[in-house]
Amino acid sequence: MYTNLKIRNTLCVNYSTTISDECPDDWNQELTKNKTGNIYNTAEYAQYANNWLDWSPLYFRIIDKKGIILLQVIMYHYSPKSKKFPKLFRPLIKKLKSSIRWQYGPMTNSFNSLPYFLDYLKNQKKSFYGILHPLLETNSINFQKTKWSTFLIDLSKSENELYDNMDKNSAQKNISRAIKRGVKLEIISKKNLNDYYDLVKNSRISLGLDYGTFEEMSDMWDLLERVGYSGFIAKLDDIPVGGLGFSFFNNYINEWGVARSQLDYDKKLYSQDLIKWEIMKWGVKNKMNWYDLSGVNLNPSNKKEEGILRYKKKWGGLQKDYWILSR
Repeated sequence: MYTNLKIRNTLCVNYSTTISDECPDDWNQELTKNKTGNIYNTAEYAQYANNWLDWSPLYFRIIDKKGIILLQVIMYHYSPKSKKFPKLFRPLIKKLKSSIRWQYGPMTNSFNSLPYFLDYLKNQKKSFYGILHPLLETNSINFQKTKWSTFLIDLSKSENELYDNMDKNSAQKNISRAIKRGVKLEIISKKNLNDYYDLVKNSRISLGLDYGTFEEMSDMWDLLERVGYSGFIAKLDDIPVGGLGFSFFNNYINEWGVARSQLDYDKKLYSQDLIKWEIMKWGVKNKMNWYDLSGVNLNPSNKKEEGILRYKKKWGGLQKDYWILSR
């Protein structure tokens, strides 16, 4: 059911605002009309988040007098501690202690509608955490915010241009090393998804991170593949040594699930470099727009962040800053 929301603004008569826990039929279609529409705001990702992350999606829109959708985003009500309670009590816990979050949103071309969305957030009593899209042009935002950055690979360029833009002593050399050392790539499918899952699981265990079940990965794959999801697995003599998933909804590539085996480290196979190059070539061939290398701190505070920044920069992408809003 839709509910009209009152947002404190003297010009709000020009807009109507709706929010629903049911996905509108034209939701994904509207996302593709804007360069900032992305897979994190699709109905399929919302279903995954609801199934496995215990996030409750809310479909938010701002519409003008002519019925034109100016802004839309999926916001999630979630409570980090709700899973500790029996399922019967989780809805109540969520209601009492929930926060709001979103990722790579909102989708909008209207600079005038963005303040209304921010005004809505100000009127909420809940805490929130939201990541703005790197392609979203924003004016000054009066919020607690953190500046973050990414590097975007322009896939309208040719393969030769992209290759020449890479660092010769790192990216180019590592791609050549991987090929010479016999690393082969396969597209991830349901047939080898278990191999990819094992790589992700072992990688996260080695880093001391949590990991989901194979059932979760399989369900996510089934859902997101409908709107644009794939990946590559790297092998040496038929032994899986690395993997990387990627989404490509609305011609915008995001990385998912980096996985690197100990064998890859020990033999310096550089499978991730080879996979990235393969994704770039795939993106050019399939007329994608951008390849997003994911967030990075341009002012690293430790050796690990310094290494991540060097790795991101070596691919020759366009640096784009964006904001993380929180309260």
